[in-house]
Amino acid sequence: MEETLLELLCAPLSHAALRMASSTELRQINSRIQQRLIRNRDGSILDIELDGSLLCESEKTCYPIRDGLPVLVPGEAFDWPLTS
Repeated sequence: MEETLLELLCAPLSHAALRMASSTELRQINSRIQQRLIRNRDGSILDIELDGSLLCESEKTCYPIRDGLPVLVPGEAFDWPLTS
């Protein structure tokens, strides 16, 4: 995702800043998705690996990026950092 676009985006509920997940963080997220260990805020188990992820440190929330598009829908978000 382009840096200029990232600068324009914010968390939908708190309007806090977002940052791209690092490659290490994304591998960790996708590994948990493969194991069916991540539920989004709507309660659904994530079962499709993400292209990327936007993290909101202040909300402790992760917003998925699918097909190159950020999904900034609160119900699609999941907790961050990941818990065991």
